[in-house]
Amino acid sequence: MAFNLTPEITFLIGLVVFWAVLYILAYLLHLDKHGLDVKPAYFMFKSKALNSSLEKLAKKQPALWTVLSNIGLALSFGLMAYGIYIFANNILRFVRLGDVAYLVPAPIIPGVTLSMYWLPFVIFAIIVVGLPHELAHGIGAQLGNIPILSSGFYAVLVFFGAFVEQDEKEFEKSSLLARLRMLSAGSAVNLITALLAFLLLMGLFAAPAGTMIYDVRPNTPLFRSGASLQRWDVIQAINGTSVSTYGQYTNYMRNVGPNVTVTLTILHANRRENITLVTVPNPSNSSKGIVGFEVWFVPDYYPNRVGLDQYAGVNLYWTIFWTHILALSVAIFNMLPLYPFDGERVLYYPLERLMKKRRRELRIALNGFTLGLIALNAILSLWMYGLLRF
Repeated sequence: MAFNLTPEITFLIGLVVFWAVLYILAYLLHLDKHGLDVKPAYFMFKSKALNSSLEKLAKKQPALWTVLSNIGLALSFGLMAYGIYIFANNILRFVRLGDVAYLVPAPIIPGVTLSMYWLPFVIFAIIVVGLPHELAHGIGAQLGNIPILSSGFYAVLVFFGAFVEQDEKEFEKSSLLARLRMLSAGSAVNLITALLAFLLLMGLFAAPAGTMIYDVRPNTPLFRSGASLQRWDVIQAINGTSVSTYGQYTNYMRNVGPNVTVTLTILHANRRENITLVTVPNPSNSSKGIVGFEVWFVPDYYPNRVGLDQYAGVNLYWTIFWTHILALSVAIFNMLPLYPFDGERVLYYPLERLMKKRRRELRIALNGFTLGLIALNAILSLWMYGLLRF
């Protein structure tokens, strides 16, 4: 029996080969002497050149960096307020009948909450989001004359990132403004990254032109049709009626019952093909008919404006989409007043100036309040929607 290498299996094989080769090379070439510490499924590289680059970059146009840091600080307080509002308002949506609450997703766990298919997109997004985040912290430290002990890059299994380690004693001795500028720099850069990714999505892709097929359900009309469908094929018409969005598709199918013959026009490998099949009853509503496919978080197909073929264009869209989502999420979460997020100290440091006593109790209260908001959202999400797997 032939064994087909799915993209997920191919990726896992490549991952094992990567770590095995890296570990062997590190052992044979003694790369630890050059700042690269390699363990099974883990490495850390400390770079003196990166330290120097951060120092030079901060000293170049210091007035400009100072202005940008002040803007970033203001944006970070806005992100903090917005994040608290989102979580508090979402709890009200859960408890009010008739309101639709937003899902609070579980942490990213490959193979559990995150399909292996999305892992390469998420890894790319983590690198694009994490590297500028840490570099911004480094520049902020240099502006405040806070020494940087080390900086570099690391990876744990499939997650890559960067780090900037400041001298904590000198950090605590520095001025309040210098500390706040440094702490807020990462989230401010992430917010800019999210905005740039959003502008790329708007500029590189045209208006929706159909509904993307994420998967075909077993033993359904589409599954039994024998058509050579694949992920990211696009339904563009039903019985000759154009359906440019998933909303238009569902509106049309509301009037289609079971055992009805329909002809779907599908974009497959840049060619439009017609597939005629008979609907079956919808398991959740037997009076309605279905053809048997699943959609994902963004069900609409957005053609690219740069001349890429159908599937390359879809993959470019998801690459930018994941970068936008992750950058925005990190920008907001990192400013929440909860340890170990930067927002915890951004809020605590100004408040401690106003309090001569009970500072420890203040810090515990800030963390407890924010942790309670997040935990209650997570519990209500799990109760209402179950464990969502992307």
